[in-house]
Amino acid sequence: MGREILHLRLPSFPLQVICGDKRKFLDYPMVLCGGDFPCARVLVVNPKARLEGIRGGMLLSQARRLCKRVEVYVPKPGLFSHSQKVLLEFLGDYSPLVEPSKNGFYLDLTGTHRLLGPAIDVGDRLIRELDSRFSLVSASGIASNKLVSRSVVGVIRAPGLAQVLEGEEANFLKPFPLKKLISDYELVARLSELGFERAEDIQKLSLFELESAFGKDGYQLYLVSRGLDFSPVIPPQTPPEIEEGESLVSATNDIECLRLILFRLCSRLGKDLRRMRKSAGLLRLVLVYRDGRRCERRIRFKPPTSLNDRLYQASCHLLESAYTRRVQVVYLGIRASGLVAGYQLDLFGEYSRKERLYLALDYLQERYGERSVIFGRELCSA
Repeated sequence: MGREILHLRLPSFPLQVICGDKRKFLDYPMVLCGGDFPCARVLVVNPKARLEGIRGGMLLSQARRLCKRVEVYVPKPGLFSHSQKVLLEFLGDYSPLVEPSKNGFYLDLTGTHRLLGPAIDVGDRLIRELDSRFSLVSASGIASNKLVSRSVVGVIRAPGLAQVLEGEEANFLKPFPLKKLISDYELVARLSELGFERAEDIQKLSLFELESAFGKDGYQLYLVSRGLDFSPVIPPQTPPEIEEGESLVSATNDIECLRLILFRLCSRLGKDLRRMRKSAGLLRLVLVYRDGRRCERRIRFKPPTSLNDRLYQASCHLLESAYTRRVQVVYLGIRASGLVAGYQLDLFGEYSRKERLYLALDYLQERYGERSVIFGRELCSA
């Protein structure tokens, strides 16, 4: 039995999630920008905006000159990551092998014929369910490998469905530009100088000729031009993590305000760690600026910790390291990983005393409410 790989494409997925209205997404030009101001860069565009000539990386002022009625949305990283997790769980009902890609997901449907039916029917069912349950516009491409399934879904409009039968991969890819199949820009430029523009140009050459002309790249060119791809669908292997973050109601570059938000995040993160009886060995801070640029810093704990004050001190240090621009911040988040059971006692018992203090505070807050006992710093507004 041959492989059956389905590539599910969700065009402009971040925009679809934030908009939440399928009809509006299809009918109105929309862009995702770091902020609604003229010098903001366009990050994502929907198909309607692309028809108006708007492209990613363009200034918002330029985009508005091309289309005055374009709608502007700002990033919500927390909402996007949550939506991606929900979709991974949903797709897990169709296949145990689901791999996120740049603009969608790969599903390995090999061997699921008797349970789910033909792969073409599964693709159709996925499109309809994503529409009815999540109000998402999608397209499905089916082939014997990831390369061809990604290529076939790239030439159909969403919603849409297409399949390349096994053995027809090379014929299907003949008219494809090489720049759409090869990610190495220097190699594509070199091929273009030699007159190779499409996959059919490479198919005319033997493996020996390609290796003689392009060395180690020759074998890869031979495979790609003929639609041969043996890479497996690999589910994301993410270690256990705990994440806390806030999308700011109003963007700010006030460092004291950001520190106060960090204090709240660390309090919630520490409480979650103690509830799980875990300690964090690694802490990461994620900062998203108003223009969409993302910055990440990390620090390792020795020994691992679940104490709010240690988490906060480390977070402030990371914030000072990450916040190097004068652009306002729209999202701030921290993520604990490298989780271990319990914690390592210190020599004089100070860690143990603080642990008992925070456990007592956790108990009071769970019994009498989150605001029953708070730190004085939390009385300030942010």
